Amino acid sequence: MVSMRSTPFDSFHPGDPVEAALVNLARAGVKGSPSNVRKVANQLIRRVPEGISDAEAFRIALHDAISVVPGNELLMSGESLPMEAGGAGPLVDVDLSPDGSGLVLPPKVQAELDEIVLERKRDSLLALRGMTPSHSALLSGPPGVGKTLASRWVAEQVDLPLVSLDLAAVLSSYLGTSGRNIRDVLDFAKSTPCVLLLDEFDALAKARDDDSDVGELKRIVNVLLVELDRWESRSFLIAATNHAQLLDPAIGRRFDRIINFPLPGLRERELLIADKATGAVDTAIILAIAEITEGSSPSDLTRLIERAGRRSILYEAPFERVLLTELISASPASGKKRDVIWERLHREFGLSLRAIADLAGVSHPTVSQAIRRIEK
Repeated sequence: MVSMRSTPFDSFHPGDPVEAALVNLARAGVKGSPSNVRKVANQLIRRVPEGISDAEAFRIALHDAISVVPGNELLMSGESLPMEAGGAGPLVDVDLSPDGSGLVLPPKVQAELDEIVLERKRDSLLALRGMTPSHSALLSGPPGVGKTLASRWVAEQVDLPLVSLDLAAVLSSYLGTSGRNIRDVLDFAKSTPCVLLLDEFDALAKARDDDSDVGELKRIVNVLLVELDRWESRSFLIAATNHAQLLDPAIGRRFDRIINFPLPGLRERELLIADKATGAVDTAIILAIAEITEGSSPSDLTRLIERAGRRSILYEAPFERVLLTELISASPASGKKRDVIWERLHREFGLSLRAIADLAGVSHPTVSQAIRRIEK
């Protein structure tokens, strides 16, 4: 603590940064503002007051003091959840035990998420240098590429609940309440350490130059801009969108990180298929399926494999055969990839040429010629 002798009241200079920080710390504590307490405490960490015998120990102790994470009792009870107008229902869904298993991403994207988690786990190292972890990320990419699963993965890794915005509840039919709903959700996430997911973000943060939108939606964007500027929290904010081009240009600058999720490459498709497949599947078949499914999203592959798994059980057929059969309808109209699928169905699983032709919607000679090309 700072000795009163070193800063007696009669020589108090409010312009001194350290003394001002102490006054602001007291003011924030009285007002019950945890985020402001942490902000002022970080100022003291950056500039340790004179008279402290062990500056490094002081920094560590102060950092530990502001790093205490309250329990999730209120989250579990649901009593503190922000409610929509009229108390019709909560504005958020809460997952206290998020599960991000099965996430497969390109190395560059995974590295970004790993760094977000590492910043949180080593925030004390950053704090001792007067820095803080990233507070927010904007995830963009086509539907089904893993943005929501990535949010669950981050929440699981940092051991925080996942709080997801209920878009239908927030976009209230009551004029003027949608902006208040957004503010209530963000205030809730600031007060309760969590990972806050704003999915379908383009529905909230659409460009304000879109003349087709009503004024209410434009007011929501203005509220978001203000609230994102004020976002400094132990919580982590993730916004996800399938249509980044629709976002208001001013929104992107409010996020610490912008991460683009592409469709999976060949290697990612192999890993996804191997992970989701029921039982052992030959490596060559996994590769063939990965090659034929270029342009598919992780959710497309998951649905394909789960459908094949159900049908293999229902009809007591080998999983590999059912999976390859499922791919016939999705295979290209021509080309080597299509021919490889047909040839393996015929040679390895005994499917007749006529059966393959019927499934693919082509003539028997077309299948015969394709298989001869592969055999050569």
